[in-house]
Amino acid sequence: MNQLASMQPSSDVPTSILGQRAATQVPIGGVIRPGIKVLTQAAQQNDAARAIYERGCAEGKDFDTIEREIRQAAPNLKNPLHPANVPYFSVRRGDFPMPELADRLLEMYGQEREDGVRRLYRFPAIFVADAWEVLMPHNLQVWAAGKRKYWADYDTSGDRRCKTYATVPKDSAGHVIRLFGGRKVVDRPEFGGRCEPEQCPQYQTRQCNLDARLLFIVPGLPTVNLIALPTRSFYSMDGIRQQLLHVGSMRGGRLSGYLLGQQTFWITKVLKDVTRIDDSGEAVKGPAWLIELQAPIDVGSLLLAHVPAHAAAAAEAAACILESSVVEAATAHGATAARFEDRAPSNAVSPSASRSKLKQLRSEVAAALEQYGIDVEAFKRFAVEYWREDDWGRLPEILTSALSHLRQVGPRVVRLRLLLQGMGVPIDRYALYASHRFGHEHWQLRPETVARAIREAEQYAQTPDALTALVEAELDVD
Repeated sequence: MNQLASMQPSSDVPTSILGQRAATQVPIGGVIRPGIKVLTQAAQQNDAARAIYERGCAEGKDFDTIEREIRQAAPNLKNPLHPANVPYFSVRRGDFPMPELADRLLEMYGQEREDGVRRLYRFPAIFVADAWEVLMPHNLQVWAAGKRKYWADYDTSGDRRCKTYATVPKDSAGHVIRLFGGRKVVDRPEFGGRCEPEQCPQYQTRQCNLDARLLFIVPGLPTVNLIALPTRSFYSMDGIRQQLLHVGSMRGGRLSGYLLGQQTFWITKVLKDVTRIDDSGEAVKGPAWLIELQAPIDVGSLLLAHVPAHAAAAAEAAACILESSVVEAATAHGATAARFEDRAPSNAVSPSASRSKLKQLRSEVAAALEQYGIDVEAFKRFAVEYWREDDWGRLPEILTSALSHLRQVGPRVVRLRLLLQGMGVPIDRYALYASHRFGHEHWQLRPETVARAIREAEQYAQTPDALTALVEAELDVD
């Protein structure tokens, strides 16, 4: 089992700010930022600051580096940048150990909208653990000079404590004592070590913030490490947590892996009204772009996912459907149940061994159909037409060919489905359009036509609305 997937919170895991938390350190292969930083009004009046900012943005530097360079060039500017809430995510080469990953991410999932600039508005995500606390580690903490100064933690009784690093001890000669295991963590002396935001000067002056990181894999991004999406938005964090709990409740607690077949979560941003307390203590509402986790899947099918051995049961059911179709076809042609045995050579293996082999092949074909999300009935019709054999499901050579065919076309079907989902094109409407365009009911089961569909979708990747309009226009003609 995956190391992360096995790290589930238990009853003895300390409570965290949003719930139970299982702490873990994971390697990060890159950071997608929830927004951008722009020059403050004071910094905009500084020629050196403007030049450094514009050059840094053009070179794909991360905003921390840009801000540090501005401070070095203009020491009088204490805070030259401030966050800006925008409808897209920030993908900077400087936020990735391998900068080419940032380019690849934008190439795969970036979109050009009104201003013609390619940006990341939404992208798929796969989680590697089943505990939301592992997927979204979070904490109250204070950073100063690039170092963590104070942070919250929970003791064994569930009380929230404010932690800090102990002063490094020195010997009688004033030499620093070498510490085993690194710096020691102690309770903060003030307030008896309790974390009380209402009494904390750092929290009241916004130096202490609730920080979180959502950890995931982006399909198609060549890195074994996880991608992190940091946020300080409580509304975004709570919305993501609620969605994870909702989906997990319908999957028997499972969040890791693909949802159904090869379907994924999608991460995007939505404009919502949020409530905040102003300086006078009044609750005011205002619009803000929040991170949202979406799961565009069939809820009915998702509810079945938590049933034990559901995938195996679905494959077995599909195998039975395949077998029953063969019997029906054979009866319609006046054949008997012994038709396959009549074909076998005199030195063939025993009938029981043949039946065992057939059952195994049917199960593998059915499992492939389940894996790639291909309708069983549609594949039955396609198989009769493609191999020109009514009882193809009783012939090992055709079943073997069918399995090979599915393994060739299945990943392409999944890729097309992900492309259409990423572009927001309704898959059911596109399927009707593609049947008309490619002149075949089973276009998605033919490698050449599904490849053409992928090429077409990629051509419209930057203008998804145009593809949707084309689909609707084609269907309206009918």
